[in-house]
Amino acid sequence: MVQVDVFWGYGWGASLAVASARLLRERGSVFDSRQWADTLIFLSLFWAPTGLLLLIRHPSWETMQAASDFGSMSEWIILSFGITNVTQGMLGFWIGQKLMNAGRYHWAQLNWIVGYYGMFFILLYGWDGMGYDRFLYDRDMWPGSPAWTPGVATGDGVLAAIWTFVSNFSNAQGNATVITTLLTDGLWLIPPFAWLFYRWYRRDAVFDGARAPGFVGMYASYLGGVFIVGLGCAAISALTVYATGMLVGIGDVVWHDGFYAPENLVPHVISYLVGIPLSLVVMWFVLLAPGRPLFALLRPLMAGADARGLRQV
Repeated sequence: MVQVDVFWGYGWGASLAVASARLLRERGSVFDSRQWADTLIFLSLFWAPTGLLLLIRHPSWETMQAASDFGSMSEWIILSFGITNVTQGMLGFWIGQKLMNAGRYHWAQLNWIVGYYGMFFILLYGWDGMGYDRFLYDRDMWPGSPAWTPGVATGDGVLAAIWTFVSNFSNAQGNATVITTLLTDGLWLIPPFAWLFYRWYRRDAVFDGARAPGFVGMYASYLGGVFIVGLGCAAISALTVYATGMLVGIGDVVWHDGFYAPENLVPHVISYLVGIPLSLVVMWFVLLAPGRPLFALLRPLMAGADARGLRQV
């Protein structure tokens, strides 16, 4: 999705940075490295096209139901989307490399998880508390269906909506639904990323005299970072923002002269300003700091940290 890919692209670039710490350090300047060039190729040829395919084929869903069709979008939105899919990955890679060179290896791991945290928070809560409802509404599944309205996707329950979304691969005219396009994107995107990440990570660990986990162990740790740390923390933040919103009285999502938003917009903004920082502080001390439960999930990806003499925090 347009709003999601800003964070997801950052996560891709930041992930590749932590897989090549030693290789980048040997080069001196990140911009002179083969890893930087390969990351740009990955972002340009594999990551960016997947989002553009979704935007062209499913414009309502890809914009989180903000656009009715492809022609209704400004050309500047489309251009910006294509550009930021690459630039956000570049930014994530550069910051990750800086953190690694400074010895902040634990923060470098959290750096790529930030991308997934932002992505999942928008999918779950979004800007109006209805992110999950927007995500699960695939209007292309039923030609001629109306634009999204609050609750239309989950009227029969969230579980039923999830099953409908993931189990319908074409509509009555035989055209692809969102889940089919997502699977196509995955086949195009995931293999080159998995190859680069594993190849660089293994080489880095060998250079540092550390024993790297095998392919299965490494990706089990990475997927744990994505779905347990990233998704889990996003869910905690979403619940905290929701609870804060209920306390300050944001009200239901209603129509505001052209867009749906919570009834009371100022308290809604306050719920974000209070809920997100509060949840992050609590999660750091309880779950994410070194020695805490979620830190252990990422430890296998820090195989070379001790050999490098890097600080963990």
